[in-house]
Amino acid sequence: MNLLTVLTLCILSSVQLTNEQQVAVLKEAQSAYDNGVSLQTADPVAAKESFRRSAQRFQILVDDGVENGKLLYNLGNANVQAGQIGEAIAAYRIASRYIPSDGRLRGNLAHTRSLVHNPFEKNKSKSLLTRLTFWHDSLPTGARLGLGMICWVAFWGLLSVHIFISIPGFKTASTFLGFFAIVLSVSVGVDIVDQDTKYGVIATDEVIVRKGNGTNYSPMLNEPIGEGVEFEIIEQRPDWIHILLPNGTKGWVEEEAALHV
Repeated sequence: MNLLTVLTLCILSSVQLTNEQQVAVLKEAQSAYDNGVSLQTADPVAAKESFRRSAQRFQILVDDGVENGKLLYNLGNANVQAGQIGEAIAAYRIASRYIPSDGRLRGNLAHTRSLVHNPFEKNKSKSLLTRLTFWHDSLPTGARLGLGMICWVAFWGLLSVHIFISIPGFKTASTFLGFFAIVLSVSVGVDIVDQDTKYGVIATDEVIVRKGNGTNYSPMLNEPIGEGVEFEIIEQRPDWIHILLPNGTKGWVEEEAALHV
């Protein structure tokens, strides 16, 4: 990257962009991405650099406060093509807050996760629970809240009518409505609690997980962890993050090696 490009990126990231500037940056991002696609076969190195330039432009818009599912999805795509797996996963995960039921997003996130070396898989019991509650992630919180309220109102409405007249299949219908009202309410409650849980992803390769928040502490694991490994944030201290890996391992990593999601 030349000096002029670096200076331009610094200036754009430090000031609020006008609508016209945002549109121009978006066009640059898309143009760089399209250029990368056209170069993938003939010149893979140049293609990767073009994708990296595209990701930088998309990131400028995100840093400027333009945050939506489509933009973050495109940012994730550019990062994947640029070989920046950790940044791609971070972008996709943030995008999933806005468009959780988007099939392309979920597919791309799953594919990108498959590129991570030693991702520290969760326990199988948790994976089974995830499979049984697939709809929890497929439906936005607002949709589940709305469906839960409909079931709850319908349950009490049915019960009120049943006081005065006999309704065929009342027991089955009321049980069904009551059950789903409770399940959907619990699902929304889980989302509310989960908002207080912070997550992150490793954005560089060969990151050492240490037993304490300093380079003088010995490594927690036999080998460094790679880019794209996801974790839950337990605690933050100056320049260090206390993390919980999917397999239950806890340790400290340098903050500059990770991204918050």
